[in-house]
Amino acid sequence: MSINKLVGGDCGGNNSLVQFTNIVSRDASAVQKLSQADRFVNEFMAQNSQVPQTFNMNALLNNMPEVEKNNISKTVPLSTTSNVSNIHSQRSVPWLAGPSNSLTAPMRPFSIPYQPIMQPHTSSSVQIQYINEEELQKTSDSDVQAKAQEYVNSMKEDDELAYNQFMSFMKRISAGELNLNETLEGQQKQMTKDEMVEEMAEKYKDEWAKLSDVDDYWNNETANGIAKEYSFTEGNVMLENKSALEIGKEKLKMGDIPGAVLCFEAAAQQQPDSAEVWFLLGTTQAENEQDPLAITALKKSLELDPRQLEGYITLAAAYTNENMGKYAYLTLLDWLKASPKYSDICPQDINAQKMNLKELEAYVTSLYLKAAQINPSQIDPDVQNALGVIFNINQQYDKAVDCFKAALMVSSDNAKLWNRLGATLANSDKSEEAVEAYHEALKLEPGFIRARYNVGITCMNLGAHKQAAEHFLVALNQQYKAKSMHPNASSADTSSSTIWTTLRMVCSFMGEHNIAKLVDERNLSELNKFFEIDS
Repeated sequence: MSINKLVGGDCGGNNSLVQFTNIVSRDASAVQKLSQADRFVNEFMAQNSQVPQTFNMNALLNNMPEVEKNNISKTVPLSTTSNVSNIHSQRSVPWLAGPSNSLTAPMRPFSIPYQPIMQPHTSSSVQIQYINEEELQKTSDSDVQAKAQEYVNSMKEDDELAYNQFMSFMKRISAGELNLNETLEGQQKQMTKDEMVEEMAEKYKDEWAKLSDVDDYWNNETANGIAKEYSFTEGNVMLENKSALEIGKEKLKMGDIPGAVLCFEAAAQQQPDSAEVWFLLGTTQAENEQDPLAITALKKSLELDPRQLEGYITLAAAYTNENMGKYAYLTLLDWLKASPKYSDICPQDINAQKMNLKELEAYVTSLYLKAAQINPSQIDPDVQNALGVIFNINQQYDKAVDCFKAALMVSSDNAKLWNRLGATLANSDKSEEAVEAYHEALKLEPGFIRARYNVGITCMNLGAHKQAAEHFLVALNQQYKAKSMHPNASSADTSSSTIWTTLRMVCSFMGEHNIAKLVDERNLSELNKFFEIDS
């Protein structure tokens, strides 16, 4: 085949090497009258000004044994572009949330910028040589490849062309600095999939170990904003009171949720090994509209005493509120395992932590339905409560409503159950019924901030924006009652950012943009005056 076929169309278009050879052959007589440097310049300027196509010397060397009856000419490009693909690879390991994670290592081409270099020197150590067909026929394959290698060596030793990016690249190949394996048509050998996976596994083994460690699923919650250690309020004056736990219980009965939180935080620091203290702190923070803190505290409580059955269901509800369904299912499964009545129905040879979300959902649901059927004539409010949480996660709200109503038939004095029923009714577009359920919760616990906040949300859905704002302000006033327990009461802010944000939204809906500015300033006293709220 001809040299044009070798480095022309087969390698990606009209190659500058071919153009250069044709020009040299055509104008050989005229070139002889010029100095070598001038000849190079003139020939370069005579060529097409477009950017030359990529030329891979490996392709030429690899195919040399197959050349027959060709005119081969040695040329030195003065202007080159070395856009070399697949020399380096950039890898990224995105981390992907969900039941199925994947490690990918996309290969991206590395390219040397186009920089035409013209050195107008008067001499060059590279000479143009010609090989005609007769000489080629007398030359063996090994001789042809030897001549090609001689060409590469001559390029390597030419100091003038060391400034040229292409020649610099060729020099690195000859010196062995780049290990490029020759393959058919001169393409660089890419890493196989297995080699790439092995390299990525070695490079990111620590990160992958963290992501794939299903046996320690608690530690993976950091990505969801759940802290491993509880963050206590600074400057809590109750730390100096040895009766903080008892005072907290009294405040809880009085409906002072924020005050109770500070008391239980003090008690947790005084008695860090008390499961009861951590349980009270976690459940109270859940009522205080602070689920992330509630999760951390409840986990600590269950680590100290796994027999606190109520803690599991409260923890599962908090996970549900934070859109962490898998953790909620696993927590409800732990409740079954810890329950003396239902631990026998849990298979011992199944590792639920390795299931994906859908499998886990079906598995946990089937176990709780089995638990409910153990004694169908008697309602277990805890089982029905848990089923209500499960059906909320998978958005089967009608079933969840039935479960919470069944639980309330036995435990009608449970404010948390009334609140969960109200939230489920609101999610199923039954806002009027939801308000009634919330009011039942507030009758039992007037200081139930979460229930108060939920009433405000439902009023928003009904278009009663003024009433919604009033409920939000009542909740904020309740949270501000705890300011007196801080040494610097003027700067202490124990309120929920979520409630403030929702209040501002309501003010915007009402068209009260001046009032919205008061929300931005968190000026509770002026807001109370505007909405006529007794603080």
